[in-house]
Amino acid sequence: MNGGLLEVAFIQLELKVAMPLRQPKPYTVLITATGKAPITLVLRPIAVLVGLALLVGVPTLWITALTYHNWQLAQRNQTLTKTATEVLTQLDAIGSEIEALKTRAGLLDGAIDAIPLDPESTPKGGLAEAAPPEVMFESAKQQLPGLETELSKDVKPALEATLAQEAERESAFPSGKPVAGRIEVSSEFGLRPNPFGGRSYEVHDGMDFAGPVGKPILATAEGVVVKATYDGGYGNHVQIDHGYSYKTLYAHMSQLQVKVGDRVQRGDVVGYLGSTGRSSGPHLHYGIYRNSRAINPRYFLKLEDSQSAQAR
Repeated sequence: MNGGLLEVAFIQLELKVAMPLRQPKPYTVLITATGKAPITLVLRPIAVLVGLALLVGVPTLWITALTYHNWQLAQRNQTLTKTATEVLTQLDAIGSEIEALKTRAGLLDGAIDAIPLDPESTPKGGLAEAAPPEVMFESAKQQLPGLETELSKDVKPALEATLAQEAERESAFPSGKPVAGRIEVSSEFGLRPNPFGGRSYEVHDGMDFAGPVGKPILATAEGVVVKATYDGGYGNHVQIDHGYSYKTLYAHMSQLQVKVGDRVQRGDVVGYLGSTGRSSGPHLHYGIYRNSRAINPRYFLKLEDSQSAQAR
């Protein structure tokens, strides 16, 4: 008896498991009007749901795609604007550098009107609208050829000439050492007691550097030898014209190494230390003249480490 009941229960369970899922029932809507044939609409839930999903989903997807596209355009426009701004900023900086180079090369002649105003300090105002990147790139494109032409045709040649002239002036500036090796100052420029004794004073128009006979005497700048001779005052002496109104004198030498017309460079040997002429002992009398006027050589020489000795 119990076995039969179990068999029936298993059969019922198998039937329930084997039964397919029940599909939603369709709905029939009947639309009637007096004197007209009725209209019958059959609504199937699955079709309605699919339609609603499409009705809601398609616009949502379209709006999402459009939003993403607009975001991409905004990002691209922001990047272009940043790049264009950097390009124009660099061009402005290059333009300012060119103006500075023009001043350095003497093309502006110190004219105040020709010096550009600092864009950070000039007054500004009024309503403004952000410039599109295309406009900024076009402005940069128009500026660049003019800057290149100005730099290559005007500024560069003038600057090269200026630098060459400055290099020539620097090489002619008497800033070198007049004596090889260690320098020992034995008499300063200006008023000093008479080195030959007595109570008188005299104006010394140079500096004296003591040392052993035969020590090399050096040209302190580039120039042309305009005097290489002997007289009773300076003894064996050399005078060099450096241009730019500068001349130097090297006196009391034991021997001359150059002759009139020789061109010398800074550091070249022009003679050797001695005690010829009006001299109380071996030394070099060194003088610097500008526009034929004696000036203190200390203004031109680095003698901080030199030692002063008693005038001889």
